Amino acid sequence: MSLVRHALRWEVGLTVLGLTLFAYMSLASSDFFTSFTLQSLALNATVIGFLALGVAPVIVSGDIDISIAAMLGLCTIVMAEVWQAGVNIWVAALVAVVLGCVLGLANGIFVVLLELPSLAITLGSMGAYTGIAFLILGGSAITSFPSSLITLGSGLAGNAVPWSTLVLLAVAAVLAFLLHRTTFGRAVFAIGANKQASRFSGLAVVRTKLLVFVISGFMSGVAAIFYAGYFNTAQGGLGAEDLLPAITVVILGGVSAYGGTGTIPGVVLALFVLGVLQTGLGVLGFSGQEQTIAVGLTLILALAVSAAARAVRARFAASAARAPA
Repeated sequence: MSLVRHALRWEVGLTVLGLTLFAYMSLASSDFFTSFTLQSLALNATVIGFLALGVAPVIVSGDIDISIAAMLGLCTIVMAEVWQAGVNIWVAALVAVVLGCVLGLANGIFVVLLELPSLAITLGSMGAYTGIAFLILGGSAITSFPSSLITLGSGLAGNAVPWSTLVLLAVAAVLAFLLHRTTFGRAVFAIGANKQASRFSGLAVVRTKLLVFVISGFMSGVAAIFYAGYFNTAQGGLGAEDLLPAITVVILGGVSAYGGTGTIPGVVLALFVLGVLQTGLGVLGFSGQEQTIAVGLTLILALAVSAAARAVRARFAASAARAPA
């Protein structure tokens, strides 16, 4: 790869954007570049990061899962209920992860086996999972989780870096290897680029697409553990506000909304960029609603830039095809 092409990589642009935004926020407010603010940035980004890592393979494969936040909420509530019934918290956490896989598989069955549109199916399951969560707890909440869970969700390693951030980065590394260095990962990208051609070439399209939905559910279950450990609560409707940032992180990270392209490192970098943006706006005194507007506009801008880049690539490819040998 030439130096010019490398410099134009999406991840390089994200790195420059993130560092520039970080420098601006540091200069705009003396309260931004502090250990407390940076630790809060990392802690607040954890749950969104797990959700984004889970839905990224689904989008790469050419589908969408907008039920990730609803799965997070239901998994958190079920974990809390199981723990409150007297079960060890880590067994309850395992139940949450297994439940997430089952919920993701249910989405996959409708989308893949019944060949129904993923947007409509996961919109429906989002409503169903959210409704079930409210039915389980009603208007009450479960709090005061064990200290071991609180330490994992909000504690610091070496009094510096959140444990949750270290786990998130480790999971991202494993997922990056899975998507970018294995046969399964290559199949995910191939299916996202052209599902029919992938089927004709002998790829296990059904199994691969089912697995990406299971991964989405699995990551929602993992996110539930860290949500409970950080916020120390489980109640109906929790996590709904994390859907928009999670999808924004994936698209901003360079994953094409059309499927077939994207990288996990790009998603991690986008998580940093969005974390700096939201935390910086909070430090500067912007309200939660104003921060949501900023996130929404970021998603729209990322989609527009991605579409423009896609059009440019297509034009260059067409020009190259017409060029004489």
